[in-house]
Amino acid sequence: MSKALPWIKIGISASLLAWIAFQVDWQTFLAHFRGANKLDLVACLVFLIGAYLVNGIRLAAIQRRLNLHIPRALFWGSYYSGLSFNYVLPSGIGGDTVRVLLMNRKGYPAGALIVSALADRFYGLIGLFGLGGLAILAAPSALPLPVGSGLILGAGLILVMAAGLIWFPGLFAHVLNRMGRRLKGRWGQGVEGGSGKFNKIFAGSGPRLSAIGLSLLSHLLVVFSYAVCGRSLLPDMGLCHYLIAVPGVMLILLLPISLGGLGLRELSTVGLLVWMGADPQAALAMSLVYLAISWVSVAPGIPATVHLGLSMRTIKELQHDA
Repeated sequence: MSKALPWIKIGISASLLAWIAFQVDWQTFLAHFRGANKLDLVACLVFLIGAYLVNGIRLAAIQRRLNLHIPRALFWGSYYSGLSFNYVLPSGIGGDTVRVLLMNRKGYPAGALIVSALADRFYGLIGLFGLGGLAILAAPSALPLPVGSGLILGAGLILVMAAGLIWFPGLFAHVLNRMGRRLKGRWGQGVEGGSGKFNKIFAGSGPRLSAIGLSLLSHLLVVFSYAVCGRSLLPDMGLCHYLIAVPGVMLILLLPISLGGLGLRELSTVGLLVWMGADPQAALAMSLVYLAISWVSVAPGIPATVHLGLSMRTIKELQHDA
C-alpha cells in the first residue's frame, strides 16, 4: 500500500485538474486574464514570498529555543528547498521531512529537528483557526449563513485556538513519548527525547504569543496574496471573503490526498468562493492564475536544492539512513 500511495495521490491530483480543465471556458479564462491588472499579480507574488519569510522566521525562533543554531545560508537554503519539495513530492514525505533528514545528516540532532518542525506546524494550524474565527466574527454576513450561526462558528474557532494553546503542548508531548517507544533506532530515540523538548518550546507566554503573532501575520499575507490576485479577476469578492475562504482552503490542504495539494487547492478555492457568491468561471480563472504564481514563488527553491545536492535519489538514501 505504501508503494501505491504516491501513485494514488498523483491520480487524484490529475483527476481534479482534468475536471477543472473540463469546467473552464478557456475563452472566458483568457478574457479574465487579459483584463487582470498585472501589478496585482506581481503584488500577489510579493505577498506570497513575504509569507514564506515570516514562516521561516517563526521556525528559526522555535529552533533557537532548542539551542539549534543553524547557519543562516544553510537554514534558508534548506527551508526554501523544503517549500519546493512540498509542491512536487508524490508521497507523504513532505518538504518538512526532507529538511529534517538533510539537517540530521549534517549533524543536527534528530529529536530537536522533528519537534521544532511539529511545533512550527502546530502554530500554523492554530493561527488558521484564530484568523478564520476573527474574520467570521468581524464579518459574519460574508457567509451565506444566518448571522447567528456565523457568530457561533467564529466563536467556536477562537475557542479551538485557545484550547490548543492551553492543552495541546502537554498532550502532544505525551503522544511523542509513546510514539518514541514504538519506533525503532535513533529516530525512535529522537522522538521520545523530543517530548521534553516540546514542553521547552512552549514554556512561557511570551514565546507563544510571538509565535502566534507570526502565524497570524503569515496567514494574513497569504490572504492578501489571494485578494490582490482576485482584485481584477473577481471584483465582487472583498477582503472579508478571502479572510474567511483562504483559512478554509489551507485547512482542506492538510488532507494528504493529492500531489502537493495540486487540484485540491484549486477545487476548494473555487468551491468556497462560489459558495460565497463568486462567479464560477471567474473563480476558476483566479484559481489557475494563483496556481501559476504559486509555482513561481517557490522557484528559488530549485537552485537551493541543486546547491544542497538534493535529488530523489539522495532523498531515498536519507530515508534509508533514518
